[in-house]
Amino acid sequence: MARSISAFVFLWLVLAEILYAFPDRDARGESIENFLALQGKIHLELPKRNFEERERIALEYSIRNTGKEVVRIFPAGDYRYSFQILIKDGEDRLLAPLEDPEFHDPILKRRTTIVNLVGDANKEIILHKGESFSRTIYLDELYAFEPGKKYYVTGYFYPNYTEDKRNFLRSENTVSFLLQSRPKEKVSSLIQLPGQEITKLSPEETLFLFLGSEMKKNWEGHFKWIHFPEYILNYDRFSTIYSESPVGEREAIIQEFKEYLTSSPSGVLKYFKILSVEYPSVRDARVLVYVERMQGRFKSRYEYQYSLHLDMNDRSALWQIKNVLVKVKK
Repeated sequence: MARSISAFVFLWLVLAEILYAFPDRDARGESIENFLALQGKIHLELPKRNFEERERIALEYSIRNTGKEVVRIFPAGDYRYSFQILIKDGEDRLLAPLEDPEFHDPILKRRTTIVNLVGDANKEIILHKGESFSRTIYLDELYAFEPGKKYYVTGYFYPNYTEDKRNFLRSENTVSFLLQSRPKEKVSSLIQLPGQEITKLSPEETLFLFLGSEMKKNWEGHFKWIHFPEYILNYDRFSTIYSESPVGEREAIIQEFKEYLTSSPSGVLKYFKILSVEYPSVRDARVLVYVERMQGRFKSRYEYQYSLHLDMNDRSALWQIKNVLVKVKK
């Protein structure tokens, strides 16, 4: 009996030594246990409480280490996997995103980037005591908000979505904002009074109406500002065939060109801002516009330089867009 007890004690001591042989610190003496669930705090912040239509709604999404131990997070390549958002309106109804991320099988083609064992693009971020990691998320790119409504935003952060889709941290706060209707732009009257010269829309107002109608997909209102015989020459796909076609066939080519423009070949217009206006002559203007477009879930930034001409012989006396130069912004 005593021999059996001695053998059991010996076996217990051997197992204990094996178990405790696994280090709980890395080569730098830091704990390898991830304390994010205990020390991590998720905080959301908006720059203001009221926004207007077409205004950028920038949400600051922060992860902060409030403890003493080092924590690690592994944001996925597509931030929407890790930085998930839940938005409700004032009537507690859930707002659906414009486009859901594709939560696909995590077997991806390996690339020359840091990847995990299954080939997903991942990036390890280490947060020491008091450090934080933040990401700006533009809510207006992900959701369609209605003017006159108040919205409430809550964050759900997945520290390592690729490896663990069950564990997440809820934001310690919920932020809210009110979306207000954009004040109507004051435009000049086009009515000619006796003894007065006709007043005109400015080039800035013309571009505002031109791009605004594209955002609303009001193509009839969009095309009215284009001088197609010149504007079509900016597009290689149509310029040659238009120039070499008989006059009687050009109208059909313009119709095909209009259909091409309605397909939003450069992406869906999400935001624009008029930067400057120049007047090379009394009847000519150049307007520089900053533009953001979405192609699927990818955003592209551009600078558009529009050339406009004012035909005083035209009874409407409106500025017409005849040329455009596009520069990609990094």
